[in-house]
Order: sequence, then structure tokens, then C-alpha cells
Amino acid sequence: MRVMFALWNWPTHYYPLVPLAWSARAAGHEVVVATQPGLAATVRRSGLPVAAVGTDVDVPALMGRYVRRAARRGGLNPPGWEEMRRFGARNCWLSVAVCGAMAEGLWEFASRWRPDVIVHEPTTYAGPLVAARLGVPAVRHTWGIDYAYLLREFDEEALAPFREAWDLGPVETLGAVTVDPCPPSLQLPDGGTVPVPARRLPMRYVPYNGPARVPGWLLERKRAPRVCVTWGMSSGRFDPGQVVIDQAVRAVAGLGVEVVAAVAPADRGLLGPMPPGVRVVEGVPLHALLPTCDALVSQGGLGTVMTAVAAGVPQLLVPQTSDRLLNAERLTATGAGLRLLPDDNTSRSLRDHVNALLTDPVHTAAARRLKAEQDALPDGNAMVRLLPGAVREAPYRSARMPMEASRPAQTPGGARA
Repeated sequence: MRVMFALWNWPTHYYPLVPLAWSARAAGHEVVVATQPGLAATVRRSGLPVAAVGTDVDVPALMGRYVRRAARRGGLNPPGWEEMRRFGARNCWLSVAVCGAMAEGLWEFASRWRPDVIVHEPTTYAGPLVAARLGVPAVRHTWGIDYAYLLREFDEEALAPFREAWDLGPVETLGAVTVDPCPPSLQLPDGGTVPVPARRLPMRYVPYNGPARVPGWLLERKRAPRVCVTWGMSSGRFDPGQVVIDQAVRAVAGLGVEVVAAVAPADRGLLGPMPPGVRVVEGVPLHALLPTCDALVSQGGLGTVMTAVAAGVPQLLVPQTSDRLLNAERLTATGAGLRLLPDDNTSRSLRDHVNALLTDPVHTAAARRLKAEQDALPDGNAMVRLLPGAVREAPYRSARMPMEASRPAQTPGGARA
């Protein structure tokens, strides 16, 4: 079987797809990752073949302007989904922008390579569009808590210009099935304002953080409780003013614990001189660091949240965007974490919240239950065996029958190992 993974240029959207892609390849399937040129080097470093399609979009600049405008309109606290929902299809603006930059290139490659199935991440509209044009099933692959599912209410309107340009009928952005690396108790329920249920295939979340060197001190015995503070990889690229890791580190250090400040290299300059007991690290993989920690403080980015779930670590989330607010709401509902809104994020409140995570066994027990639920889900190898049957059983709307052109014998030159 030929499996094409389709996504736009953002590393944290790619990382959750890597385990399934490698499982498919290890099972003997032909695999290629089709993405915008800017992500090609990241894909190559993961060891998978890549086809560079379309053109890049300056996402940091676009998102930076969006984040700053939102902050001017609404203050520090992010709006909830009910408020965001009022904007309708405008919520899909970034997905539409990247689709316009890569859809034709993805079609040009896919029509020659002829995949049997297209696996796409939720905001890559070009994936289900090209699958519909080819007449092959699309499989949606989430990153964890499924904020993008809420946008399904507006996908048909957002996709209308692309469907009209290609003379396509209805295109289901949820695909034939959704591969869902999230414990069911943490996931959004179907229904509400979304008109279509997602046919989910729960899969174990396997953290992938890219190639890195694991430092020797992670193998040494801890001398005190360890708390990791991180603000992820994306916030600083959108707006450095959102990265309040310096304040968070100083607040946690006041508890007399060992603090590990895990920063993106670009954010290192946002930290001033650190108090005793603080270790600043760049590029340490979270999946190696978090199992040694007793608590995590973060901005609530989904890769960070899901890696901590996989490690069984209780979390304090300080969400600054709507999607991260949803992550915080879902996590706190399980008992495995606490939430602190930016308006209330003083040093004292942050320190009190972290102290509660460290001293109240309820949160640690809930985090361990969530990890056990996650560990019981099928892994990528099992998912590769389940997918063909699940796709066959799921009705999906093909807007066009497969082309009659024969499949080329070899991958076109656009796919590079």
C-alpha cells in the first residue's frame, strides 16, 4: 500500500504523525511525507522520504499579527470557543492560507505518485481535497485534544473556493476515520454545534521530539522534587511578549525545588540571571526530561501537554490562546492538572498552584490514571493493521473517481530520502 502523509510547514504539527508513518514503513508499506519546502529538512531528519510541494507561507508573521490584534481587543485572557465561534469560517483563515499555497503542488505530486490513502493532519485542507480528487480515502490524524474538530462546523464554507476550482462535490475534512492519539477521557466529545461525528480510532500517543542528545544528568538521582518549566516552541515565534517563562521560573524556584527551564534556543535571551537551583536547557527532548519530573508548568501547547500525559506528570497550564485554553479545560476536568489564566498569573498564585501539584496526591494519582489509559491504547504498529479494515468499513464521499492514468513505477524526483 502507498501511504502519503500530507501537512503544511509546522514542526509541532508533524511530530505527532511520525510514529504512525514509521510504523507503516516498518510494516512494508511505501510511505512519503508531502509538505511545503520549509519542513522538508525536518522530515529528512526524522528518517522519512519527503516530497516538497507548493510554496511556503510566512506563518510566524501571520500568526504574530493575529496574536497581537487579539491581545489588543481582548486583554490577556484568551477567549473561549463560544466567543471564537461567532467569527464563523474566519476561524479557518490560516488553514485556507496554507491550502492556497500547497494544494496545486500536492495534487501535481499525488496524481503522479498515486497513493492508496492520504493521511493528513487536521488543518491541512489540501489533504482531503486531493484525496477526493483522486478518489482515494483520506485519514485524519489529530495531535491529541481535538480543537480542530470544532472548526468542522465551518469547513464546508472555508473549502468552497477550492472545491469550485476543482469541480468537486462535498469533501469530508474528517476523512473516512480519525486516528486519535488521545485518551478518550481527555478527548472532546462529539456533537454540540459540530454537525458530523468523528469516527475515531484511539491510538497511543508516542512522543517524538526530533533528534537530540540526552544529557547524562537525567540518569542521576534527583536531590529534590523536580519541576519543568517550558513555554514550548511556537509562542516566541508569534510574539516574544507571550513567553513569560522568566517569571514562572522565578516563582517556582521560591519553593526550594529543582527547576529545569526547558527553552527554545530563540527564547534563551528572554531569561535573565537565574536563582540557585535552576538548570536552563536548550533542545533536551521532553519525552526524556518529563519522566524525571514531579510537575510541569507550561503554556499548554498540545505537544507539551500530551508528552506530559504520556509521562504521567501533573501539569499547571497558563493558556494564552483559545486552543490552549481548551487543552487546559480538558486536562483539569480529569484532575491531572490545574489552570491559571494570564490575568491571575502572579508569582504568588503560580507558586501556590505548583505547590498544590506537588503536595496534593490527587493530581499525581489522576495523572497516573491518565497515563495508564493512554498506555492501554493500540500502538502505531497495531494501528497500521487496523486502518485498512476501518477505512473499508467507513463510508466516505469520493468527489471524483480515480484517474485512469497508470501509476509510475518509481517515486518522482520530488520525493527525497
